[in-house]
Amino acid sequence: MYRIKEFAAMTGLPPSKIRFYEKHGLLAARREENGYRVFSPEDAFRSNAFRVLLQYGFTVEQAVAMLDAEQGAEDFKQSLIEQRTKLRREADLLRYRLAKLNSAIELVSTGDQAAFTLVAAPDQLYVSASVGRDFSISTHHERDLALLYDLLSVTSCARIISKRDFDAPGDTVEPSYVIALPESEEHRLKGVDIAHVERLRLGKCVRFRRRVTREESVRKETFADLFAYLDEHDLSLRGDLILFPSFLNLDGNGSDIETLFVPVRQGEADANARNERAGNAL
Repeated sequence: MYRIKEFAAMTGLPPSKIRFYEKHGLLAARREENGYRVFSPEDAFRSNAFRVLLQYGFTVEQAVAMLDAEQGAEDFKQSLIEQRTKLRREADLLRYRLAKLNSAIELVSTGDQAAFTLVAAPDQLYVSASVGRDFSISTHHERDLALLYDLLSVTSCARIISKRDFDAPGDTVEPSYVIALPESEEHRLKGVDIAHVERLRLGKCVRFRRRVTREESVRKETFADLFAYLDEHDLSLRGDLILFPSFLNLDGNGSDIETLFVPVRQGEADANARNERAGNAL
């Protein structure tokens, strides 16, 4: 029998973790007459078996339950297969999370200057959380939004601004809030009501990056650089655009770097719409 100091040394477990495992039912120390807790060689074996299960990615509760369960080789094998499937999914999502981190680092590194790139953008599939500032639709889409939020390393909180909104009178736009993912990830929509999924067709787009505050983001005047770029390159707005915020809160002033995908066409500029936007920007 081993006292806690000896048991900690032989298993590599600090006393605090031994007490934690006792609390969760992994270890059941016995007490000597003098009150000291003592452990057996079987306790050491059990703790090492437990740590192997942790290596496989099982939680503390799952590992304790597996050690206590009466299961045959096939049952144990099935548990391992299911855990492998889960870890592969997590590894896949982790790759997306790393890509988004790299993108955020790149965004911060580009500085404050507006950046424009002509790209072929994939269509976006999305579920609406609002129509403009009316969020009542979110109660109808609550379950589907929750499913997409669980995939946030792949999906994105985004805002869609309609072409009609740009061309209408007024000083501001009124974006609709959505949870979106690229069409290549459509297979991840299992369990989502397809009737609630919409598609934003993008294709040829100007990718526009800018740094603004949330208040500035909706002012038409802050899109002046974008429309100047379109005019300069004989491009016109073809459809609704999608805006992906980074929520960086740069400098503690609420400023953010936004990436917008703006569907465009060549050589079919709408002079009236341009003139209207120019008037709004004054």
